[in-house]
Amino acid sequence: MTLQDLQKKYFNRIDRLDLDLIIAHVLKKNREFILTNPKQHLGFFQLIKIKSLISRRIKHEPLAYLTGHKEFYGLDFQVNRHTLIPRPETELLVENVLRLLGQNRQQKNSKHNQTNVSTYVSNSILIDIGTGSGNIIMATAKNLKKSKIQYLAIDQSRQALKIARKNAHQHQVDQKIKFLQGDLLKPFIKKYSSQIENLSSIIIAANLPYLSQEILQSASVDVKKFEPESALLSPQKGLGHYEKLFNQIQKIHLNNPKLPITVLIEYSPEQKQDLQEMIKKILPESQSDFQKDLSGLWRIAQINL
Repeated sequence: MTLQDLQKKYFNRIDRLDLDLIIAHVLKKNREFILTNPKQHLGFFQLIKIKSLISRRIKHEPLAYLTGHKEFYGLDFQVNRHTLIPRPETELLVENVLRLLGQNRQQKNSKHNQTNVSTYVSNSILIDIGTGSGNIIMATAKNLKKSKIQYLAIDQSRQALKIARKNAHQHQVDQKIKFLQGDLLKPFIKKYSSQIENLSSIIIAANLPYLSQEILQSASVDVKKFEPESALLSPQKGLGHYEKLFNQIQKIHLNNPKLPITVLIEYSPEQKQDLQEMIKKILPESQSDFQKDLSGLWRIAQINL
């Protein structure tokens, strides 16, 4: 069977791009090769593997889990069923971290940049809460030139941290990033309690579970059936994890009132008002700024203490 024969057989059963990428994955070629070599013959075992992956995709298993890879911020990340698949909209979170640290020229002078960049260039720590595959902190570390920033990635899942460490090694940032397992900021508070007062600033990036049960049930089959529920679902209209995180941050702030803390989070657009009220209640001394994504939907919040 040739590539052309295979494409004709499945063209009305699976998205053409997905089909091409599955074939390219099995053949270890890029999509350009698939498009320009329609007469390429497939070996028996190649065909068996391709058909198996096609069958799984027809049942809505995400392409990223089939190939084990997902591109994010121009980098390739390993993913599996223990990690959330990186989303394009989360790249905006990385853009904001880099802008905050003075590395994003396009947004450096944005109205959203309310904090002095010089605050973050020496003896600061960037903490990625719920790191998953490590895409946020690694995209930042690869693009950030400031050598005195410390990097800390935290996740509750051992399996997710295993993947994150592999990605860190692949992107040659494994010597920069420390990985800790635990609940939100608890591992940081425990391990760094004696060092916090010596830090010049703390930057927290968090893309925590923020889907309510209602929103999750209305999500696509690809999401609700295959991606880890623990990385998607949160109580209290999807804001339970953020409420817990804000309470932890407030304790750090009360113990270190002069220490600049900046929090950048991703959330669901319909949560903006509830999120604003929660921030005012738990972090009354903070200033917050909300930003829309490229689709015009509320997506990122920056909280300054």
